[in-house]
Amino acid sequence: MTDENYFFPTAVSALQARKAASSSTDIVIVLTEGFKHKAEAVDFCKSTGIILLDGSQFLSEKFAEVDRREFGARISIAAMGRLLLSDLLPAHYRQVIYIDGDTQIIGDISALERVEIPRGKILAAMDYMSIMEAARTGQPQGYFNSGVLKFDPSDWIGPAAFRYFTEHGGHLHDQGALNSVAGDAVIFISNRWNFPRQFLHLADKQPTIIHFASHPKPWDGVYFPCSRKETIVYSATLKAYPTLALFVRKISLPRRLAYHLRSIGDRMAYYLPVLRRGTDPEAIRRVVCDWHYDDTALSPCRNRPAPF
Repeated sequence: MTDENYFFPTAVSALQARKAASSSTDIVIVLTEGFKHKAEAVDFCKSTGIILLDGSQFLSEKFAEVDRREFGARISIAAMGRLLLSDLLPAHYRQVIYIDGDTQIIGDISALERVEIPRGKILAAMDYMSIMEAARTGQPQGYFNSGVLKFDPSDWIGPAAFRYFTEHGGHLHDQGALNSVAGDAVIFISNRWNFPRQFLHLADKQPTIIHFASHPKPWDGVYFPCSRKETIVYSATLKAYPTLALFVRKISLPRRLAYHLRSIGDRMAYYLPVLRRGTDPEAIRRVVCDWHYDDTALSPCRNRPAPF
């Protein structure tokens, strides 16, 4: 799901998903607002086998229920819209893999495609802070990230999370609301399927989906721990699809400088242990690169009862 500002990276992720997925899997981009360059977005999707749905009117009406004056930060319809996917997607879909637009799909996703999620359940991976806490304490954590999810749209917790947020708010928006109402509906998968960019330098095996949830983003330039391998994807896509340049949003020079300085500091902290603060990188590696959740969570023969 995307607004116009995020269409470029979302298009790149959708392209990668189209190449990685089976031919029987639809790749869908949902527009959350009116687009100035909608014709170009439509043409791009038609040429690449991606389905484009315009959910702007429906989401605008639903979003009117949220009193944004009560919450300090800007609330993104693109972020909150995932909670209402069951109302936006065609009714014949029985399984949905939701993936944020600030991701790269760099591996085989067939195991994620094949597993069937029972009604009322949701597949998700640990959030960045949960990873850090698990590394610090050695104990499993139950807070999940909303950037990669799989669920049965006919009975999933998104609408309940939207109602929760409408009534209570929450500084983490959709993710906080989802975690607040999830209860025992969550089936954890490994961070192989939702790998935070902050830990790329610690990966001792290749993740399947990298999530660039924090700034700087890889389309902004090469900043540690990302490498040219992550950034070149965007320039290569622009070369292949020049009309996507209409959707590129460049960062300011002061912000670029700030990212550059932060990148230098992060790199020095990694290579000079005396500069490190917080959790031991090896402890983080053991958590974020542990794929054991997938042994049961992605088994095609899973038979877990759904909660009431």
